[in-house]
Amino acid sequence: MRPRTVERAVSGPADQRSTHWRDHIALVPGGAGPGRPDHDKRDRARAVLPVNGSRLVAVVGCTVGAGQTVTTLMLADLLASLRGQPVAALDLNPAPGSLGELAAPRPTRTVRSLLAGQVPAGRQPHNGHQPRGRAQLDVFAAEVRADGAANMGDQEYRQMFDAVAAGYQLTLADPGATAVARVLNAADQLVLVAPASPDAARAFAMTQEWLSNHGYGALSANSIAVVNGLSKRSMPHAQQAELVVRGKCRAIVRVPWDDHLAQPQTGPGLSDSIDPNAAASRLGQLRPPVLQAYVALAGVLVAALSASLPRRRVAR
Repeated sequence: MRPRTVERAVSGPADQRSTHWRDHIALVPGGAGPGRPDHDKRDRARAVLPVNGSRLVAVVGCTVGAGQTVTTLMLADLLASLRGQPVAALDLNPAPGSLGELAAPRPTRTVRSLLAGQVPAGRQPHNGHQPRGRAQLDVFAAEVRADGAANMGDQEYRQMFDAVAAGYQLTLADPGATAVARVLNAADQLVLVAPASPDAARAFAMTQEWLSNHGYGALSANSIAVVNGLSKRSMPHAQQAELVVRGKCRAIVRVPWDDHLAQPQTGPGLSDSIDPNAAASRLGQLRPPVLQAYVALAGVLVAALSASLPRRRVAR
């Protein structure tokens, strides 16, 4: 039997499920072969489902080295490509290897320019669910204080969320430690990321406990768990991590190991298109199982957003 390159556990929010995860979760292997359903085609169809209103997705790493920033960038770029509409990515995690650095040579704009109304040329407030032509990803980075944290207060965060909501239907945020709570307060959907390492199970458990204790239980119950860097050697760690989150999240997506995601590169950034004729990029250089995993992640994410109403943003 061929190993599953992508395994996804799909279900509804945890509060709508029975006590035993096998009663309500369907394990779906990725890939297509003779006599097999075309899961990739289904995932791509899910990724372009209509979404009501503007949505903010928080991508949170459960431990150091989880791959939070890479996941944010890959997912945002892929969503822009599949949906054919601009997507915004918020770099709120200033550090070496930040979202803005990984997106190079794509220009990164400042949050200050966003608040000043300097939306990139051609961006208009979203007006429905139809694609708007060539895919584009816009990255906005917060200015940094002397201590290395984002130079923004509560008011600036609220204004930033309002600004991206006015110009983009989908926004993904990559928050640092000081920005996590503010982003979660405004988020419609949560993606939790952990590496396929011995610490993954503990990291997922502690993160879900923190979310529950701080009033984010609903986001946690409907979250999507991503296990990054899966290999034959790390499979036991991934399986232990999945035991922790099964029945406590909406879906689980495994992303296989890929050398192109292991470290930042100085060459071209991510592509604006997944067209096979497009110029070589990190997205285009991924092994097929890895790209398929991200398509599965995009599909289950948009399906979750499509099935829910926009969250009422609150200030805390």
